[in-house]
Amino acid sequence: MQSKAHALHDAADLVSLVEPRLGTNTGRWIAFSSACRPFGMVNLSPDTRIDGDWGCGYKYADNRIIGFSHIHAWQISGILVMPTTGAADPAQGADEFASDFSHDDEVCQPGYHRVNLQRCSITAELTATQRVGVHRYHFPAGASASIYIDLASTLGPCAMGGAALKQTGPRTLQGFVINEPTIRKPKRLTIYFAIELDRDVELSDFNPDAIRALINLGNVSEPVTMKVAISYTSIAAAWDNLRAEAADLTFDEIKASAQREWNDWLRRIEVEGGTETQRARFYTDLYFSLLGRRVVSDVAGTYIDNTGDAPTVRQIPCDAAGKPRYQHHNSDSFWGAQWSITPLWAIAYPQLIDDFCRCFFDMYKNGGLIPRGPAGGNYTFVMTSAQTTPLYAAAINTGIYKPDDVEAVYHAVRKNHFPGGLMSKCGYEHHTCIGGGIEDYIARGYIPEDLPKAGFHNNGAAQTIEHAWNDWALAQLAITLGKTADAELFRRRSQNWRNLFDPKIGFCRPRNRDGTWLEPFDPWQRRGWTEANAWTYTFNAPHDVAGAVELFGSRERFLARLEEAFQKTREKGFFVAHEHHQEIPLDFGNEPALPCVHLFHAAGDARRTQYWLTQVLDNLKSGNAPTDSFGGDEDQGIMGAWNVLIAIGLFSIDGAAGATPTYQITAPLFDRVTIHLDPAYFPGRTFTITATPRHGCAGRYVDRAEYDGKTLQALQINHSDIARGGNLLLELAD
Repeated sequence: MQSKAHALHDAADLVSLVEPRLGTNTGRWIAFSSACRPFGMVNLSPDTRIDGDWGCGYKYADNRIIGFSHIHAWQISGILVMPTTGAADPAQGADEFASDFSHDDEVCQPGYHRVNLQRCSITAELTATQRVGVHRYHFPAGASASIYIDLASTLGPCAMGGAALKQTGPRTLQGFVINEPTIRKPKRLTIYFAIELDRDVELSDFNPDAIRALINLGNVSEPVTMKVAISYTSIAAAWDNLRAEAADLTFDEIKASAQREWNDWLRRIEVEGGTETQRARFYTDLYFSLLGRRVVSDVAGTYIDNTGDAPTVRQIPCDAAGKPRYQHHNSDSFWGAQWSITPLWAIAYPQLIDDFCRCFFDMYKNGGLIPRGPAGGNYTFVMTSAQTTPLYAAAINTGIYKPDDVEAVYHAVRKNHFPGGLMSKCGYEHHTCIGGGIEDYIARGYIPEDLPKAGFHNNGAAQTIEHAWNDWALAQLAITLGKTADAELFRRRSQNWRNLFDPKIGFCRPRNRDGTWLEPFDPWQRRGWTEANAWTYTFNAPHDVAGAVELFGSRERFLARLEEAFQKTREKGFFVAHEHHQEIPLDFGNEPALPCVHLFHAAGDARRTQYWLTQVLDNLKSGNAPTDSFGGDEDQGIMGAWNVLIAIGLFSIDGAAGATPTYQITAPLFDRVTIHLDPAYFPGRTFTITATPRHGCAGRYVDRAEYDGKTLQALQINHSDIARGGNLLLELAD
C-alpha cells in the first residue's frame, strides 16, 4: 500500500485502466468481450478461433482474426462477420477471410475495439448498445469491398441449424439462425437479427445450405458503418431494438455512450492509493464482474420462454412510463456466486440482485423451477444442487428484493430442496431426477457414492456438502420470514455434511450406501468430488465452522489442518489447470476454494486470513497484462468479483445470506475505498473505508476497526451498516 493517495477524479480514467483481454489465453470464449455494454445482449468482439469447444473465441497469443461474432454467451453464439476486398467465395468458409493482425496497433477497451486487418489493409472498429453491435470499417480508398456473413460459425459447445438471410431494402437485411440443442442446452433457440448499413448494398451468393453470404458494398472511399441488432423473440423485435437504441446515432456517439455507461458502472466503487497496477487490476476485475451474465430480453420487455413444449414470447411487467421493471438474463451457474458476485452486487449493484431474482422467479412461474443457470429461456441444470437458494436468501435478508408475493417466492425456493427440485438433479440432468441424491440425503443424512449415473458431476460426497450449505441458506431465509419449523428443519439438514467426516483421518470422504467408507481413501483422488478433492471439500462448509472445530477435536487441530492445506497449496502455485483440480488442496482458480481463506477468520485467527489472502493475490491475481490470468475459468464474474471483494477488504463467508448478513474485514489494497450506494435500495449515500497504517508499519493486518465511532470487536460489519452509509476506519499494523 502506498501512503500517498492517488484519486481518480475523472470518470474517463476508469475505462482506460481496464484490460478486457486479461486471461484470454486460458479462459473460455464467454469470458472475453470488448465492444459491449454491461451484461450486453450483444457482446461483439474478434474471434481468433471458432468452431471449437472451451478453447475458442479470442486468444491473445494468436495473431489471426477469423471474424467478429455478435454473441459470446453461456451456451449461445452466432452471427460472425468479416470485412474483405476483392473477389471472394463465401462457400469457402470463414478461414478464407481470416486476417493477420498485430497487438501493436490494437485498441481494446470496455465498449470499443479496433484492429487493423493486414490481409486487406482494413481498419475495423467495433462498439455496441445493449442490443445492437455497431461496426465501422475503413477500407483502402476505391477498393471493391464486401462483408462476409457466416451464420454457421459456432463458439464453444454450440451447434447451428437452419438459417435465413434476405435483403429487405437498399440498406437493410434481416434473418435468423437456429442454435440447435446440445448436451447442455436441450432445446432449440432462434436468434433473430436486423442489419442496417449507411449505404446501398447488394446481398449475393447466399447459400441456404452453408448459410454464408457476402454483402457487397461496391467501390468505397468513405468508412462504412453497419448496425446489427439481435432478439430472441422475433425479427420485428430486433428492428425495434435497433430503432430504440441506435437508429439515429453515429458510431462515435454510440462509442462515447458505451464508455460513459461503463464509467458510470465502474465508478460505483472508487479507490485511492495502491499501485498503478493494483488500481488497473481492480477495475479490470470489477469490469469482469459486470460482463458475462447477458441480458436476453428486448428493449420493450419481451423475452423467450423456452421451458415448455414450444417457445413462447412473454412480457416483463412495465412501470407507468412503459419501461420494463427488470430484465431477463442468460447465465452460467451460480455455483460459487455466494462468495463472489452475490456479496459484491449486494453492496454496490443491488439492482442486479433484484433483477436476477425476478427473472428466475418468472422462470419458476413459466416452467416450475427456479433455475441454476438458464440459456435462452431454457433450463440447463448446469453444475449441482440448489445454487440459487443463497441468492434469494441474500436478496431478501438484505432487504434488496421485495417480491410482490414473498410466500410464493419462498415456496419456489423451498421446492428445489425436495424430490423433483434442483437437489434431485446432478449436472445437465435434463430428463430425470435421479442424480442429485436428495432422497438419500434426507433418509440417510448423506448421498452415497453409488448413485445412479446420470448427467455430469454425479458425485455423492460433493453434492452432500453443497446441499448442506444451501439448506443452511434456506434456514436463514426461513428465520427472516418467521418460519420456525422450516428454520429448524433446514438447520438440522445443513449439518448433514458432518456425516462424511472421518475423525480417524481428519477428512471428509465418500460413503457407500451401506454406510461404509469408500475404500481406498486418498485425499487427492477426484472420485466423489466436483472439480476438487477431499482437501477442498473438507473445508467447504463455512456455515458450520463450529461443527468443523468439534469434529477435528479442537480449534487448534482444525487450524493446523487448514494451515497444512494452504502450505501445500502454495507449493503448487495456488492453482492448477482445468481438469486437474484434484492435484491441489485449494485451487484458487476455481469456485470451491473461494471461502477457505476466511475460515481462519471465522475460527478466530483473522491475521492468518490476511496473511494467506496476500499470498494468493501476490502469487496469482496481481498482474493486469493480457498475458496474466484469473488462474482458471473466470466463470462470468465469479473470479473477478472475488478479487474485488478481497481488494476492498470486505468478504462475506455467509454469502450475505445469513439472517443478519455480515462481511468480514481485512486490510484493503487501497488507502481509501468509496462505495456509492444505490438510493433506490439503501438509505445511505456512500460507504467509505479508510485504511491507515500505524507509524512505521507496512500495514499488513487490521489491528482495529471502527464504524462511525464504534469499535468492531470481531472485525466484521453487518450489511445493514454498509447500507446506511458512513465511515469504516481501519488501523493497520504488522
